Amino acid sequence: MEKYLIIQLARFGDILQSKRLISGLSTQPPAEVHLAVDASLVSLAKLIYPDTHVHGLPVHGTHPDPVHLLRHCGTIFKQWQETDFSRVFNLNHSGFNHVLAGLFDPEQVAGYQWRKGQILRGAWPDMVFRLTRHRLTNPLNLMDYWGHFLNPALAPELVNPPARPKGGGVGVAMAGRHARRCLPVPVLVQILTAALHGHPGPIHLLGTETERPAARQLLKALPPVLQTRVCDLTGRTGWRGLIEVVSQLDLLLSPDTGTMHLAAHLGTPVTAFFLSSAWCFETGPYGDGHLVWQAARPCAPCLESQPCDQDTACLRPFTHKAVLSFLASQTSFPDPPAELCLLESSVDEFGLRFTPQLGELPESQERDALRELLSGHCLGKEPRNAAAQRAPAAWMYDEPHWMLEQS
Repeated sequence: MEKYLIIQLARFGDILQSKRLISGLSTQPPAEVHLAVDASLVSLAKLIYPDTHVHGLPVHGTHPDPVHLLRHCGTIFKQWQETDFSRVFNLNHSGFNHVLAGLFDPEQVAGYQWRKGQILRGAWPDMVFRLTRHRLTNPLNLMDYWGHFLNPALAPELVNPPARPKGGGVGVAMAGRHARRCLPVPVLVQILTAALHGHPGPIHLLGTETERPAARQLLKALPPVLQTRVCDLTGRTGWRGLIEVVSQLDLLLSPDTGTMHLAAHLGTPVTAFFLSSAWCFETGPYGDGHLVWQAARPCAPCLESQPCDQDTACLRPFTHKAVLSFLASQTSFPDPPAELCLLESSVDEFGLRFTPQLGELPESQERDALRELLSGHCLGKEPRNAAAQRAPAAWMYDEPHWMLEQS
């Protein structure tokens, strides 16, 4: 039996965005798939991937008994070294991942390798890193990046089900880890007041304990007719409870969050709001039938680690009268606001794509050409149009990648 190990030590959303790779390995019988995640996410990973062997490592947060955890890690590492893994997929660029890479022969590892004290990337990660130097034209979704570690990769239509309303009302994801990527409460009040006009069912506020004050502030600011429909679940659901709620929703309204990726995993329709450093082509909801409102200022997508000198100007178009009117009526409007675009998700043979429904995004021709070039690289096909043939291949390929053999 083939045995595989996937090391995914990032957060909630990244575990779900590894699904194309994990499911692709699981559908190659007979196979035994192992998944390493942060210890706090073990129960989630087991719910999402019940047929995998999940290993928890103390990567994030503080721990009361570090000696016990070190011993626990030692037990896991010993098991790994005794397991004859056919392939190890080391997905994250982090110090912990680099250390773990040293447990294995470099030829065993896809992704980040450790070779004689040096961290190396494989050809595919190295190519993608070159693309991210200019994020505005980067067309590659994270799910597809990790998914194409397999050749052939799992068919995109088999990853997540198409979005379909489930009859359980509307969910609102209060926030993500990065505040600047989320809608502040006053803006969220305006959007919910408009968007929930045509949804008579219950409204579920979703988030952790830290989002509860914002949820209370939101509830007080909503019109009374909406307040009576709100069920505040912030800090009140575990992973299983969150899955049960999201799986029954008609719609989830969310910034770029793990809950958004959970909804896409379950086939629950998403309307997402992307601004600041969030870029839907990289981390948008995966599957057919989701909508994303994408801020498209010249400075976007920015880096969350750097301060904004524009006073978060990318937030302003979300409260434009025409946007609120569209959210209330779901009909097109003649004059969309500048620097905001509405896109719809779909999948093709390469992976996720977003098609503009309202407004325009800058550098769309360059982005489409690079996507065509990536698709040809991964699928072994010639570009289908002249623009792709003229795409700046130097962004993808470093000089050594043009060599016929690398050893």
